[in-house]
Amino acid sequence: MNKWKISFLILLSLNLLFVLLISAFLLTPDKKPSEQINQADNAEKTVPFMISTDKKSLTELINHYLVEETDQENLQYRVELKENVNVYGVINAFNKDINMALILEPIVKPDGNMQLYVKELSIGRLKLPVSYVLKYMTTYYDLPHYVVIDSGKKIIDINLDQLTFKNGLSARAESFNLKEDNITFQLFVPLP
Repeated sequence: MNKWKISFLILLSLNLLFVLLISAFLLTPDKKPSEQINQADNAEKTVPFMISTDKKSLTELINHYLVEETDQENLQYRVELKENVNVYGVINAFNKDINMALILEPIVKPDGNMQLYVKELSIGRLKLPVSYVLKYMTTYYDLPHYVVIDSGKKIIDINLDQLTFKNGLSARAESFNLKEDNITFQLFVPLP
């Protein structure tokens, strides 16, 4: 065979092989990129769940976490959900235990955050000026970043949208009607 003929056949074979390989790579589906895209989408996705409860159950849950998460030796208090949010506690002043009561009216804001209007604050039988005590709290207490106090309006804002639990859960208040015993939260669970 002629030298040119052999060279032509080799070049033609290489070109055909190249075209076949490119066609195979383009036409063969690969699942890895779409799986990676789905995983990237899921990394930022959460699944919402509606959680409804009653005053009794939520009171029990709140008080459980108060015992677990707070220093109960120095500050002992408990919450009761009735027509308002009632916080009762005992503070130690002058080496004597004194009862404390805080009466709050809960309000669900349109953005899903909670607002607590302070109706009354008393130590023993003495009713204290609410705005003064709230101003004292903002000045001298290290409050979590999601709790904002407006002492002039007697309001405590709990910004649930800034609160994320250790496991990535977040929440949004939907309703908090204590008179009708209708308490609903939307819980957002992150996808793995």
